[in-house]
Amino acid sequence: MSGAASEPVRRLVEFLGELGPRWGLPAEPCRVHAYLYLRARPAGEDELRAALALDETALKSALAWLREYGLVEPASGGAWRTGSDPWELMLRGLEERRRREAGPALALLRECRRLAEEQRREDPAVYAQIGKLLELAEDLTAIDGQARRLSPRALRQMLRLGGQAARLVDRTFGRRGDE
Repeated sequence: MSGAASEPVRRLVEFLGELGPRWGLPAEPCRVHAYLYLRARPAGEDELRAALALDETALKSALAWLREYGLVEPASGGAWRTGSDPWELMLRGLEERRRREAGPALALLRECRRLAEEQRREDPAVYAQIGKLLELAEDLTAIDGQARRLSPRALRQMLRLGGQAARLVDRTFGRRGDE
């Protein structure tokens, strides 16, 4: 990143650029999104290229990916902007990933379970393990479906309350040794 970005912006943008791929997200869109979020104002492509040391192709690709996921939108004068509410941004990104990934994952697991049924006698462990994965995916899909019935405000309040409860347990009983 160029010297134009402040130290906290530079460090957080780089951190999120490294973290994104661990979550299955491309690094450059994560960096661009982080920069736009932290600046909390629209930024033109020249500013983004300079601040993030990106060439035109990489920037255009990152912006296209972010736009496809509904995380950025064009602003006036050729600039780009993102939302300022991290909860809304997280939920929007999760919704898009759910839309793209949940159906194909369930279809594949169900097909593999069907195929493993045919060979169940020869390899019962594979059948059982696929069954466990399928059950997990179906449970997560059901939980997701119920969570989407809640308003974003209600979901935010529930998650905040859960976070507060977890921090209270940490303060009361201490953190687990494996963290």
